Amino acid sequence: MLLEETDHYALHRQGRYLVVGFARPHRVLGTCRVNGGMSETLTHLANHQSCEGVAHLARYETVLGLGAQDYHARTCAEAGLPPETTALMGTAANMQCAVVARADAEDLRVTVVATAGVTGNAVRAGDPAAWHEEADGSRPARRGRSAESSGQIGSEGPIAGDRPSDDSGSGTIVTLVLINRPCTPACLLRAATMVTEAKSTALLDLRMPSLQSPCLATGTGTDQLAVAAPLAREAEWERHWAGGHNTLGELLGRATHDAVTRCLLLQNGIVPELRRTICAALGRFGCDEAALRVCAESELEAPDAAVFAANLQAIIHDPHSAAAAYGLAEILDLVRTGVLHAGVAREAILNQAALLAAGVAVQPERFVALRAELAPHQGLPDGRLAALAVVRGFARKWD
Repeated sequence: MLLEETDHYALHRQGRYLVVGFARPHRVLGTCRVNGGMSETLTHLANHQSCEGVAHLARYETVLGLGAQDYHARTCAEAGLPPETTALMGTAANMQCAVVARADAEDLRVTVVATAGVTGNAVRAGDPAAWHEEADGSRPARRGRSAESSGQIGSEGPIAGDRPSDDSGSGTIVTLVLINRPCTPACLLRAATMVTEAKSTALLDLRMPSLQSPCLATGTGTDQLAVAAPLAREAEWERHWAGGHNTLGELLGRATHDAVTRCLLLQNGIVPELRRTICAALGRFGCDEAALRVCAESELEAPDAAVFAANLQAIIHDPHSAAAAYGLAEILDLVRTGVLHAGVAREAILNQAALLAAGVAVQPERFVALRAELAPHQGLPDGRLAALAVVRGFARKWD
């Protein structure tokens, strides 16, 4: 299927493949392991689904056994692409969930073709790594999380030594970026940083959690991108900058943010309205649905705990309670980063937990009483204190 055609390129989707074929020479900056880096000789960019997102171990082992070069050659042959001049990216995301987003201003046009998923591989920059690359492949790092919990399929398939998780590939953000005017190599590099920033803001706007730490995610462990602009012809000049203060940078940011946000809806069912829950706010601190059920069973009489569990979805989706939960999450983040110092942290956390309890109780006037009730439990881990606030609030709603 032809998705877009211009004087510079044609974008097609065919089954598991998205392909950009250049109609004139382009300068491309890409992260691909084969034909990556800066190039002026590529004829095609491609993204493809290399495996299913969950438990596709047979396919994974087949891909792993081929190695990067052979996998690249075989996949290009399947798609009818020249392997010598194709930059190929891979993911477990469905190409039918790809989004084409555009942004225009004056003589500039930016097109971003993205696939995105974050449910199995979301990380924050600087999180502990599971893998360490060596000359003959990758091995589990000697520190950080278990490699079994976070091995993922990256560009052109897996890296030697990786092992897939149960949600392998459900977390990869791939962005193909097409700029309609010539750009210097430095400009393409700045464009890549702008695209990365915009991808991160899309995740931060949705308050997506890292799966490697209690922090908010800025991407996934296997993100890939390619940025392309036509080579200058006679009488054409090259753009030199793509920062946040000029038009090109703005367009890159807008189109990338829009594409990634839409992809997360199509691939993972993630939409802002469905992030409005207590657990979406506090799950990364340990206050998830399972923790809430356990807390209710220990705090409430059996019949009341059963009522709590039966109505848990309504409880966690309450807008005012969710607002209080996000307020508590923000306080915990600010304490972690040192913006709020230890002298105020304890009281601020208690105050916000009491506000959460009052929200669940639908009785804001009981804030002071609930604060006093929660005060003896300040020594609990943050997630457990939050869960206790929710359960105590529910109990006070009906007493």
